[in-house]
This record gives sequence, structure tokens and C-alpha cells, in this order.
Amino acid sequence: MRRYFIVLLLPLLFSFQCEDDDLSGFETSYMIQNNTNSTLFYLNAESRLVEIAQQSSLLIRSDLNNETLPIPPSENIELSSIQLYKNVASDFILSYEQTPIDDAFWAFEETSENRFEYTLELTESLLD
Repeated sequence: MRRYFIVLLLPLLFSFQCEDDDLSGFETSYMIQNNTNSTLFYLNAESRLVEIAQQSSLLIRSDLNNETLPIPPSENIELSSIQLYKNVASDFILSYEQTPIDDAFWAFEETSENRFEYTLELTESLLD
């Protein structure tokens, strides 16, 4: 009887020995900073327009990986293009497009340990 009791308790004892599975790794975030005097609309992966108010920013993507280096925007598989629109007389007009993604337009910052951020800063001169 004692053996059966120990055999039944073994899984419970082993469950306390397991380590927590946490999401460790390196995070790369991609932001759009709207430094214009116009409200812009970002066309996301689900083909929805997301508003970016003037003088504000929007997180468009964040990825975790196990490598120690950040993933540049041009190397992110899910981020193939950027399309931004203005609302003019109830019509959405394409004002900015980046196809393919050009890393030269993205500012890089290591915000904290294991966290990287790329920001596309939009100004009036970049908009059509």
C-alpha cells in the first residue's frame, strides 16, 4: 500500500521541480512616430486602418526572438511594407509608402536590456 501511495505522489513531487516556462529572449519593437500636423492612418496586416494622431506614436509590431541582435525592419518577415493615408474630404489618400522597407528611414534605439526599438519618424517633408 505504501508503494502505491508513493507512486501516486511522484508526479506531484516532480511537478514542483519543473521550472517556469517564461518568454525569455530579445524583443524588437517597431513604431511609427507621427511628427506632422495631420492625423495619419496606418494600413495594418489585417487591412484595417489604424489612426495615428498628430504628434503621437503607434506600436505596429513587436517580436520576440532568442538571438542577441535586433531584427532590422527590412528583415522582419511580417513587415513587408508601410502604407499611411490621410483622410481628405472623407476619402483616404495614400500619403506615404515604403515598399520594400528601407532601414535607412528607421531610427534604432536599445531601450533596455534585451529590448530594441526601431522608429519610423514621419515629418511633413516625407509625406506626399
